[in-house]
Amino acid sequence: MTDTTLLLLNTAITVAIVVGLIVFAKINPVISLVIGALYLGIAAGLGYEGTTTAVVEGFGNLMAEVGLIIGFGVMLGTLLSAMGTLHRVVDGMLRLVGAKRSPYVIGLTSGIVFPAIYFDVALVILGPMARSIALRTGLSIAPLAGALAIGLEVALLMVPPGAAALAIAAALGIPLGTMLLWGIPFGIVVIVVSILLHSLLMRFTWNDEKDDDPLTDPEHTGEIAGYGLPPGAEPSGEQAAIATDQQAPQHDRGGAATAVTEDPQRGTAPAPAGAGDTEPGRQLPLLVALLPLLIPVLLIVADTSSSAAGAEIALLTFLGNPVVALLIGLLVGTALAVPSLGREGVEEVIVRAAGTSGVILLFTGVAGSLGQVIAETNIGDLVAGLFSASAAYPLVLAWLVAALLRLAQGSGSVAAITAALLLAPVVGSLGLNPVLIWLAAASGAALGGHVTDNTFWIFKTLLGLSVRGTFQVYTVAQGLLSFVGLGAVLVLGIFA
Repeated sequence: MTDTTLLLLNTAITVAIVVGLIVFAKINPVISLVIGALYLGIAAGLGYEGTTTAVVEGFGNLMAEVGLIIGFGVMLGTLLSAMGTLHRVVDGMLRLVGAKRSPYVIGLTSGIVFPAIYFDVALVILGPMARSIALRTGLSIAPLAGALAIGLEVALLMVPPGAAALAIAAALGIPLGTMLLWGIPFGIVVIVVSILLHSLLMRFTWNDEKDDDPLTDPEHTGEIAGYGLPPGAEPSGEQAAIATDQQAPQHDRGGAATAVTEDPQRGTAPAPAGAGDTEPGRQLPLLVALLPLLIPVLLIVADTSSSAAGAEIALLTFLGNPVVALLIGLLVGTALAVPSLGREGVEEVIVRAAGTSGVILLFTGVAGSLGQVIAETNIGDLVAGLFSASAAYPLVLAWLVAALLRLAQGSGSVAAITAALLLAPVVGSLGLNPVLIWLAAASGAALGGHVTDNTFWIFKTLLGLSVRGTFQVYTVAQGLLSFVGLGAVLVLGIFA
């Protein structure tokens, strides 16, 4: 057996070890990734000391890149959720464009406007809202739920400061400003196209009798979801969180609770207490409430644009640093939240967000450990040699590896980060734009979330769907997103 064959075999074994530990042994993905990194380092000949050094250095290097960014981003998103800003944006957009376009409102709001809001927090707020919109307007729940599944996945994987997007980009050395300039337009396009295709498909495949949960009375969805609300009212973040807690034990109605794998980038954190509790008379103007989000984005984009134009402004470079920009946004958000939440309420939100970000940071760090081990072997050179004939091959491979990993173990974050780390060495040797590898891996990781994905069962319960219906609005919707994303990446590869 040649060294090349042995290295490829050990790489495949590493992936199998990680997937097996997560899916079958039910071991936390953080621990599983470290075990996989240790095996690969030793098997590839780095030695015991060299392997442990690579694991530790990889963790530290990636934390230095994105640690504070992820921490501040989660805090900012949780604070915005607690202020009720997410609800207000959705309501405002619905008034502007009308109920018929509500799937696009939900998809774009969850995917583009609020990627900083923690995955499950956005889900427990927007899930019941989608059902409520369907009941009040007569629209089918299918396009609304599908739009939510698409938007949340884009926010996690493709738009900063989504946690998985930051981890992938850090591993590939992509600046945050560049991510914003590419990720936002890319996300808008794939969300709109995917929702359009999914809505058209649901006209032919959706069946209310088979796809809505027979245990759920559509006329009393609010009560079953865990919040008794008058017609026209929307649940606060706290009420939605309570609803999720009440429904969590029912995840096994589909008979596969034991098969669920929790995505550490999504977690199960409830929405912060007090979300959306601001009295109408005390509400800030919406533009003011959005300042904590708009200010850091504008600072980062301004710095990136000035650098691209060759104008280096020291103060703008400082303020446009992602850490400083997000800190400014967090401080502005804190100041705006104090009148409605109180100082103790704001502190509670920040503490809860810090606990949430700890899980994300651990996962992100160990992804860096695996990446460092890969970098110190010649796996990258081997992959580059295999695909030197065409720049499109690595993009398709990144998509395919991520897709297979998502199908196998359920976590989109694990799938995308692993695929990006494996293909990262190809970027330099082929002259590929690393953004394309990021978006290809992210698109592949959106494919086929099903019964091994914890969010599949949360969707089923929170939106009152049957297992068949959940496959249509979650698995199929994200599958369309995956293929649309691949097509968009290949088109970009022609010009980028």
